[in-house]
Amino acid sequence: MQQIELDFSTFPFTFEIKRSRRKTLVIYVKEGKVEVRAPLKASEKWIGSFLADKSAWIQAQLRQQRQKKQEALRLVDGSRIEVLGQTLTLQVALGRQSWAQRSGGTVTLFVRAAHKDKLEKAFMDWLLTEAQRYMPARVEYYARKLGLAHKLKAVTFRRTRTKWGHCCQDGTIQFNWLVMMAPPAVLEYLIAHETSHLRHLNHSKKFWETVGSLCPDYKQHRDWLSDHGHRLWPA
Repeated sequence: MQQIELDFSTFPFTFEIKRSRRKTLVIYVKEGKVEVRAPLKASEKWIGSFLADKSAWIQAQLRQQRQKKQEALRLVDGSRIEVLGQTLTLQVALGRQSWAQRSGGTVTLFVRAAHKDKLEKAFMDWLLTEAQRYMPARVEYYARKLGLAHKLKAVTFRRTRTKWGHCCQDGTIQFNWLVMMAPPAVLEYLIAHETSHLRHLNHSKKFWETVGSLCPDYKQHRDWLSDHGHRLWPA
């Protein structure tokens, strides 16, 4: 692996080159880092020319990723979050183990030390409990409305990066419980979306018609998750 730092007057970013038995050049921009995957014998001139052509796109991606990182959820004392449309304030307190408790408009995170991982565990455990109390009943509601309650096997939760929800062939519906902090209409859309997969295990026209019968404004809520879902992830 070779790392090259370019002249900032030309390319204001650093990048890594990873060579392999491939035939083309490709650029990945992830988590603020630029990676060039290149053929084993690709010349630096070819790589430099390729980067020059893609420079504007790379810088736009880096700016976007920096912006998303700034907008990410901050689990610190005094932070304000929304759960089921209610604005709550986080409070950090010392305790013997990581857990959380809500009282009115305050969620207190009890931790042995105010470290990021301990605060995140306390908050995520609490939010998961809230999701388990709320979301399965809403899935059952939509399943009954579609006449598909008999196909619903279970509602489970997993904090996945790639999908907010997933419906398995056996009728198990899985959610990322961070969606509890999305606007209520967006949360309802996601529940309606995954429940509709009990009828159509695809994204066909008929599937979207089923979603639309439950959530007429589904397109704007789908776009919200795509555009703003990063705000629900802890920094």
